[in-house]
Amino acid sequence: MNARRFSPWMGWRSAPLAIFGIALLILIGGIGVIYQSNAIYARARVEQTQSFADILAASAAAAVDFDDRTAAQQAADAYRVNNQIRMIGIYDREGRLIAGYDRSGTPVPASIARISAAGENEIRVSSPITQAGQHIGIVYLDVDKDVRFRAIARYLVLFGMFLLAALVVATLGLAQTQLRRANRALEDRAEALAESNELLAEQMEERAKAEEQLRQSQKMQALGQLTGGIAHDFNNLLTVIQGSADMLCRPDLAEAKRIRFAQAIVQAATNAASLTSQLLAFARRQPLKPEQIDVNALIREMEDLIARTVGERIRVETELNAESSRIEVDRAQLQSAILNIASNARDAMPAGGVLTISTSSNVREDGTKMVEIGIADTGMGMDPETADRIFEPFFTTKVMGKGTGLGLSQVYGFASQSGGDVRVESNPGKGSKLTLVLPCVETEGAVADGPRVSVASDQPAASILVVEDNEEVGAFAETLLSELGHQVTRASSGEEALDLARARRFDVVLSDVVMPGMGGLKLAQILDREQPELPVVLATGYSQEITESGSGGRPVILKPYRLATLSEALASAMQGART
Repeated sequence: MNARRFSPWMGWRSAPLAIFGIALLILIGGIGVIYQSNAIYARARVEQTQSFADILAASAAAAVDFDDRTAAQQAADAYRVNNQIRMIGIYDREGRLIAGYDRSGTPVPASIARISAAGENEIRVSSPITQAGQHIGIVYLDVDKDVRFRAIARYLVLFGMFLLAALVVATLGLAQTQLRRANRALEDRAEALAESNELLAEQMEERAKAEEQLRQSQKMQALGQLTGGIAHDFNNLLTVIQGSADMLCRPDLAEAKRIRFAQAIVQAATNAASLTSQLLAFARRQPLKPEQIDVNALIREMEDLIARTVGERIRVETELNAESSRIEVDRAQLQSAILNIASNARDAMPAGGVLTISTSSNVREDGTKMVEIGIADTGMGMDPETADRIFEPFFTTKVMGKGTGLGLSQVYGFASQSGGDVRVESNPGKGSKLTLVLPCVETEGAVADGPRVSVASDQPAASILVVEDNEEVGAFAETLLSELGHQVTRASSGEEALDLARARRFDVVLSDVVMPGMGGLKLAQILDREQPELPVVLATGYSQEITESGSGGRPVILKPYRLATLSEALASAMQGART
């Protein structure tokens, strides 16, 4: 029997037509997949490049607006880590170059008119630079259209397709060879998949960075809105102070006008102090002045004020629970929180409605008794997504210029700092209700009837040590105390004050809290050990140390302080030391 010798040609001849058809279909499908993937990759590449340009335009807007070339160049240089970016050009509204770089070392075109057409293997995009809605410049960005290793990977896939088709055709006569080549093809595809995974990871990382830059840009925009509003309010107050001071400097000014301008300065300074107090309350760093308050009595006192705040088209109703207990909070901050919520309720009822203020008692799971102050409106209400965000800083549903998004954040900060909480209940079309939850005071004590008005006390002359590192504030305190007839000695640091207190006898010490070196609290602690009979009064505009750990029972006056406030604090401290 004659055996037929096997040859590759015989294997090809014996292959059925169906196998050739399958091979042809595989080849056509592979080419189609490669073509489609190239198209998708090209679009994704353009979109990714456009997002880079948009982010750069947003981050460089402030620098372009102020013609800050250094800041603009820093914004452009941040993209040097991406080796795929060939060229970046940041131009102003006249088309002049502000900043940029070319990875090839070629100078960036000095104007838009000199920019040549994009090369065949590069992608060019542009993004307008806007500030406050105005076009102030443009960003051009060139990237490589394709990366060499990605092109090689696609060609390897094509080669694998041809190889796979050949292996399918040769299966009838070359089974073992087909298996080995199939394994090799699978290895190639695994490598390509690994490279694809690496590329996906890089893209996800770049997207995360871009999103973080966008969030930072949004934060800076919100911060700019806040600082702009603060600057506007302070400039108005400074205008009153500066103008009144200029008038007071005129020698021929009538006495009545002199008093009126002096009162205008005092009022402007009071308003400025109130503004800074609100900012500290928003930051939850406001040194609070807690006092025992009857909640129902306070709301009755505020009824007329709330009615004037919300306007005539809104009816104010109260539902006060007779069993509601007293609370111990800062009166001014509580009143501000209630008015803040009432103002938001007014804006939610542009056509009028009913504002209901209620009080009730509740007990937490830990047994703590709480007082709830509910403020409900019959306005348009909120969806759950909006209700979840109303306490976020800078979040507002009002149109531009009608709100900064800080009011309810300030309310939340006050409630948290007072040991309580704020709840919100709302449904679209059914109104909203915000509830202040504050801890109840169980101990008996005197209930404050209202804000006290300080009056300068007539006290005997005393020897006072003033510790203040700021020369102007120290001179001001010395002038005030000298006007009251006291003998004043000044120290510019805690160390100097400690030496003076050890060398001489003083009746009282007035010390700033935040100073270089030894601060006011440390000085007070040392004096308390060495001279326990010497009272110390602390003065501060803001101190995180006092906010977090307290003053150790020592009296604290807040800057800016008035003559009557200073006199009363020092007199009370000396009186307490004598008793």
